[in-house]
Amino acid sequence: MIIYRSILYYAMKNQKKVYLIISIVSLVVVLVALIALGILLYSYKQARDTYNELALQAKTSTSAGDRDVVLNDGEVDAEAAEIIDPVDIPVDFEFLKGENQDIIGWIQVDGTQIDYPVLYDTTYNRYYLRHNFKGTNTAYGSIFILGENADDFTDFNTVVYGHNMLDRSMFAQLHQFRKQEFFDSHGQIIIYTPDRKLTYQVFAAYRTDNLNIILNNDFSTEELRTQYIEGIYAQESLANFKPEYEVTASDRIVTLSTCIGNPAYRYVVQGVLVSDEYGVYTPPQPADEDAN
Repeated sequence: MIIYRSILYYAMKNQKKVYLIISIVSLVVVLVALIALGILLYSYKQARDTYNELALQAKTSTSAGDRDVVLNDGEVDAEAAEIIDPVDIPVDFEFLKGENQDIIGWIQVDGTQIDYPVLYDTTYNRYYLRHNFKGTNTAYGSIFILGENADDFTDFNTVVYGHNMLDRSMFAQLHQFRKQEFFDSHGQIIIYTPDRKLTYQVFAAYRTDNLNIILNNDFSTEELRTQYIEGIYAQESLANFKPEYEVTASDRIVTLSTCIGNPAYRYVVQGVLVSDEYGVYTPPQPADEDAN
């Protein structure tokens, strides 16, 4: 009996030690996870702040009434002012080019917080997948197009890439187009370039494979472009369409592409160009000193 009690005592004592070790290890794991999460969230905040600061510096408020037509290089285009009434471009591309010459546009998507510069990856190796416009390595990366496309959005199909971030930034909110109600009630994509305002209407959103759209499709003939469009409407996975927009081989489309959680697939939102307007940057008007 005494031996049994001794064995039981030491067993319980060792069991308490095991429980203590497990508790300590669990606590350490939790602390490490919390620290890692904190570092991740802080890096997300830094990335958001970087892009928010750029937007604040690049965007301007336009003033009503008469104004000079000012190009993004700061020169006044009197001839253009006499011929047309240009639309306002609300971002200063002269400033943006000073930040990074690869900035070729600015994108906004109706119903989302997508409001970012678009960069052109001339390296062909997805540099901006992991770098922001400052060249800083970041999980956010940038919104960008690859060198397979022209840098002025004049191709039949221009593919724009962006991450599906956990904090719903970058292109994460494209996934709202999965919902039929959202898809039906939102659909305008606006891309500003230094002298154009390009307005697209979303006509399709669906899950597709992870193949490079430009390199794996031939758009050189009208027939091939028509086949590609027919292939779009044949998609079935997470697919929504607006058949009232009759996309043809002579149209220009933009494809917004983001990841979907499975590396074998991408989620894309596609818009057809419905308006291509000449635009100019309108700098902030000086405050009227006599206003007060």
